[in-house]
Amino acid sequence: MTKPLHEIAEIAVIGAGGAGMMAYLRAILNCNQAVLFQGNAETRRKGRATWVAEVDNIPGMHGMKNPITTTARGTLKWIESQPQLAACGTVINGMVTRIVPQDSVFCLHYELKGIEHTLLARYVVLATGVMDIQPEIGGSILPILPFANQGHVLYCIRCDGHRTLGKQLSVISHQEKGVYIAAMMHERYGHEQIKLFTHGAEPIFSEEAWRIVKAYGMEVYSEVIHAILGDPKTGLEGFVLADGTSVATTCALVALGSLVYNRLLADLGAELESDGRIHTSAKFESSVSGIFAVGDLVAGTKMQLYTAWEEAVIAIEEIDSRLRREKRLAKLKGS
Repeated sequence: MTKPLHEIAEIAVIGAGGAGMMAYLRAILNCNQAVLFQGNAETRRKGRATWVAEVDNIPGMHGMKNPITTTARGTLKWIESQPQLAACGTVINGMVTRIVPQDSVFCLHYELKGIEHTLLARYVVLATGVMDIQPEIGGSILPILPFANQGHVLYCIRCDGHRTLGKQLSVISHQEKGVYIAAMMHERYGHEQIKLFTHGAEPIFSEEAWRIVKAYGMEVYSEVIHAILGDPKTGLEGFVLADGTSVATTCALVALGSLVYNRLLADLGAELESDGRIHTSAKFESSVSGIFAVGDLVAGTKMQLYTAWEEAVIAIEEIDSRLRREKRLAKLKGS
């Protein structure tokens, strides 16, 4: 989708996952002059949305393959079919490399096919998301990925906890939250003797967490995971530890934290939480006035698609309100 750019866009949306696409759609439906930066092949490969194969916890998405990217393509196609709405928007398959505040606008520097360009925008909505940290096995994350792609290794208990039913469950985490995740899985789904793999790291568990480990009959393995047993097509069978021990498991939850793609705001000195997620106002404006953050980037919120949609709508509605207020004041001044 390529059209001549407006001299100054009203809204620039960076990121085209669930949050970014909802922000762009809402802006277009408001007839705001909006630009969507979808990123390039590299940023899309690093985005969570690309790797979500199925979504069970949102009505209407059951059975849909790659629902976030599929619905995004459908949304852009629908916008393109509406001439009056399509005239409001521009989609760029480029990666924004930096944002420079300039008076009352922002100058976005972006790369498109190896060439740097710039675009001016009144407001920016950042929806660049996060990615789950993967366990390195044999010095690489590649061994775990085929099992994750087939649903034998999971990352979100709210999205996929139900998929563990009937499985022999393990959790890969050295952090205390791994213990509480395991306890929740026992309480919700009845898992017994859950294995906790700290993968060579010292467990950072409080006294209470150790009491939970004992009370729930969890087994803690601190040796490095050396190899994976099983086949991605037929299922996970277990892990081989560095000391040669084989431990059976047919489903693993990874809870090692997230890589937060916050650099564009971090470079501007935005206020971040300790985990790298972005502190925002109730309207999802960052500490850099005029730049909003939505989706998994936002601190203190559930990293869920439905949450991201709500955040995106609230942010765009706030921006639209400011834009309309300026137009109204200008109209009244001239009357």
